[in-house]
Amino acid sequence: MTFKLNGVENLFPVPLWQYSVEGHETLNPRLIDEIKARRASDKDISNRNRRGWQSQHDFFDRTEPAHAELAQTVREVLFHALKSIASEIKPEKLVFSQNGWVNVNPTNGYVGPHVHPNSLISGTYYVKVPKEEDAGGAIEFIAPHPVGHWGGFIKSPALTDKCRIQPTPGLILLFPGQLMHWVLPNNSKEDRITISFNLSVRLKPGTRL
Repeated sequence: MTFKLNGVENLFPVPLWQYSVEGHETLNPRLIDEIKARRASDKDISNRNRRGWQSQHDFFDRTEPAHAELAQTVREVLFHALKSIASEIKPEKLVFSQNGWVNVNPTNGYVGPHVHPNSLISGTYYVKVPKEEDAGGAIEFIAPHPVGHWGGFIKSPALTDKCRIQPTPGLILLFPGQLMHWVLPNNSKEDRITISFNLSVRLKPGTRL
């Protein structure tokens, strides 16, 4: 008896967007200088950033030139990502808001497991990261579905319970805010510097989609 496959559906997919920022080679040193100045005067926000420094969540309101340049790029990237999975949205009926912050993780610094519960799309821009893969500082995502008991010996993205990415400078990584993730300890001798952000969306009062 013969048979044929009629299709395979990916139910409840989890998107993971990766964008590269052109000109990051000149942008990132400027960001590093501005962040250094901020750390000299801004109070640290104690959050899930362990042994590191986290800025106020005011990235999109900053007036420093490199901050403002990247903020505009991130706004455009966030909207591009949203359109890629929901092309039918009507921006004129929606209110978009963003917040963002700087993370500096020195040697042994890391970010504990967490989600961004009020964010539709969350993400990170990589300013400075360890060059060697074994230097740590990778970001790891935890599967939202109970697939761990399948993982093991069958190697497939659909059957794994975690995904680890070793980023490079100039990368923008986006993911659903509800996706559990954490940052592995920085084993290098240099700071790991990133800028994280959230996109929230709501309907304008009195409108319907």
